[in-house]
Amino acid sequence: MRIAVTGRPGCGKTTLIRRVVEQLREKLNIGGIYTEELREGGERRGFAIVDIATGRRGILAHVALQGGPRLGKYRINLKGIEEVAIPAIEEALRTKDLVVIDEVAPMELKSPGFVRVVEELLESPKPLLFAIHRRADHPLLEQIRQEFQIWEITPANRDRLPGEIAALFATNR
Repeated sequence: MRIAVTGRPGCGKTTLIRRVVEQLREKLNIGGIYTEELREGGERRGFAIVDIATGRRGILAHVALQGGPRLGKYRINLKGIEEVAIPAIEEALRTKDLVVIDEVAPMELKSPGFVRVVEELLESPKPLLFAIHRRADHPLLEQIRQEFQIWEITPANRDRLPGEIAALFATNR
């Protein structure tokens, strides 16, 4: 089973991923990553990466970073991706029942190591749950769009989707 959720920015992709993980935590051994907004004074200043299995955190991108590739007002922290995201995904590939990635999007795709580890996941038989950028153009995203069930999150369905997706993974083990 391979599902990718997508939708407009701010539609609830990360919230949906976290709800699915919470609903499945007692049934499946889950690993991978999710992202969190970093806010200061009510303003979004960047994003953190969180290892689902261990809670280990790193910086994905921030407005105050000095180095790294630029995407909009943010600088991408390739070291954070290499130290938190890639090991979390590699460990999930080796040892978990379900691998979750929130999200495969332009920031993460700036890391060749991230692209490589996601390509390895796609070659594996593992069940996968991804959040993907709605419009970004990248060969890896095109492959995901072709190989996964794509679920679009909208205000009308975002409250019921976590239960529906969790039920699919729980019954298709």
